[in-house]
Amino acid sequence: MNYTAYSTEDFLADESFQAFVLGHDVATTSFWQQWLIENPGKAAEFHEAQTILRQLVGRPQPVSEALKQEELAKFRRYLQPKPVLRVSRRHRWPVILAAFSVMLLIGIGFWRYMAPTNLQYNTLAHQQRQLLLPDGSRVVLNGNSELKLSGDWAPGQAREVWLKGEAYFIVRHTAPARLKTVATAPSNVKFTVHAGPVDVAVLGTQFNVRHWAGHTNVVLRTGQIQLSRHQAGHTEQVLMKPGELVSTDAARPQAPLTKRAVKADFYSAWTSGHLDFNDTPVADVVALLRDGYGLQVTVNNPNLLQQNLTGSVPNQDLEVLLNSLGKSLDVQVRREGQHVWLD
Repeated sequence: MNYTAYSTEDFLADESFQAFVLGHDVATTSFWQQWLIENPGKAAEFHEAQTILRQLVGRPQPVSEALKQEELAKFRRYLQPKPVLRVSRRHRWPVILAAFSVMLLIGIGFWRYMAPTNLQYNTLAHQQRQLLLPDGSRVVLNGNSELKLSGDWAPGQAREVWLKGEAYFIVRHTAPARLKTVATAPSNVKFTVHAGPVDVAVLGTQFNVRHWAGHTNVVLRTGQIQLSRHQAGHTEQVLMKPGELVSTDAARPQAPLTKRAVKADFYSAWTSGHLDFNDTPVADVVALLRDGYGLQVTVNNPNLLQQNLTGSVPNQDLEVLLNSLGKSLDVQVRREGQHVWLD
């Protein structure tokens, strides 16, 4: 099948694409995600068909009364009596199919006009999803996460997404070459991630954002980040450089935004499914558990923090990760909720 020649209507009529959008088949999900990554030129038709299908099976947002009346008037005009044509039984089915096709196109046009253009992507526990956004930026969405965005991004307009959970962003630089600093760039060329009270604004960078249970942390791998926190009518900002982490906690709203140096690769390692350690201090691993997973970690043996760790451990499941660390360090690991003890 030559999907590269598909129009929006072709995507809508494709059973495999329907199964992907409605989440009925894991195999089709993997296929279409990879296909979009390899065919970014079809992103507009792809996302438009995706939006229409979701609205057809979901709950459309309310529209204004004036718009409703206008569309009803159009529909009534369409239903006005027309001259009756007598069709022989032999030619009846082609005429019926043609009429059905016309009505389908009218319905698609109506939904395209009336349906909201917001897109939403979700993942289940232990599921990861790769996304290609309309501007060419890429996102890896971690398990139990949600990403929302407008489906009608256009050149010269601000690019915004809303995140719950965790995601790794590879943002495409679309600003003029003369703009080098995110802090001095106009808002319409920035890419902004809204994560609770925190806004992460960039031009073209790679970074990780985790926003769960009132705890938010941002780790920058390359480029620049202008991080803002809005609360009680006050906005606080910091400018981040590669290898820096900023963390916020809803339980400590008055704590100022502070930056500290970290190993940025640790915080994006979940995208590959494992953590690689090369003579890494245990103190750095403990810091990752605290900042990256929001855990309260108690180390009962201070000498343990002076040891180094080498090897690779899986990190897609927190329990598996903790058990693997316990075996690698030859210590007992206990966990109660978000509190972990290393004995």
